[in-house]
Amino acid sequence: MNKKLLALAAVAVVFAVLNLVGRAQSGTPKAPLQALVSPANCTQPQWPAEARRYEIEGVTTLRFEIGADGKVVRPAITGSSGWRILDEAAIRSVSQCIFQTNLDAARDGTVFPLQYVWKFSGPPAARPLLVANSCRPSERFADFREADPRPSGKDGILLRFLLNAEGAPVRVVAEAAGQPQELVTQAMDYLQSCRFAHDPKATAEGTDTAFGRVVLR
Repeated sequence: MNKKLLALAAVAVVFAVLNLVGRAQSGTPKAPLQALVSPANCTQPQWPAEARRYEIEGVTTLRFEIGADGKVVRPAITGSSGWRILDEAAIRSVSQCIFQTNLDAARDGTVFPLQYVWKFSGPPAARPLLVANSCRPSERFADFREADPRPSGKDGILLRFLLNAEGAPVRVVAEAAGQPQELVTQAMDYLQSCRFAHDPKATAEGTDTAFGRVVLR
C-alpha cells in the first residue's frame, strides 16, 4: 500500500451505527434503552483494525436477551454481514451492554433485535478490477467474481485480499463457511493467479483492497 493510501486508512473516519430497534416490524419488542446502566458502553462498537485495513463493510443483524443480573445473554447472529470479523465484533459489542437488574424483560425471556451498520464515511473508493482472462484455467474453478459479497456456499468461496504493486493478490483471507480446508486453499491459490488493475477512467480515490467469490464449476 502506498503512503497516500496508508494515510487514508490511518485517518479514515469510520463508524458503526447501533440500532437496537433495527428494521423490526410493528409489534417487535424494543430494547429498554432507558434501563441501560452505562449507555456509552452500548452505543459504540469497536471497529476491528483488520476490517478497516481491508475496507470491508456490511450490516450485522442479531438478537439478544437480558439476564436477571442485567447482562446480555444468548446473543446470536440472525443476519450476517458476510464477514465473520464484523459479526464477531458485533457480538462482542452487544455483550458489553449492561441493563438494570431484575427487569420484566429478564423474567419474561424477551428477545430483542439488534443491528449494526458497518460503513465508511465519505464516497466509496475505486476498487481494482479483474483483468479479463488473467486467471489461469482450472478444472475446479470457473472464474472470479469481483465485489460479490455473498457468503461462501456450494457454488463459491468468498475471499478478501490486498493487492501488491503488480496487481497480484496478497494477504488473502477466506470466509470459509464450513468449506473443506483443501478446497479453500485451492481457491486462494487460484485467486493468486489472477491480476487486477484500476480503471484509468475512475474518478474516485483508488484503493488496494478487493473482495469477491471464486466460483466453483
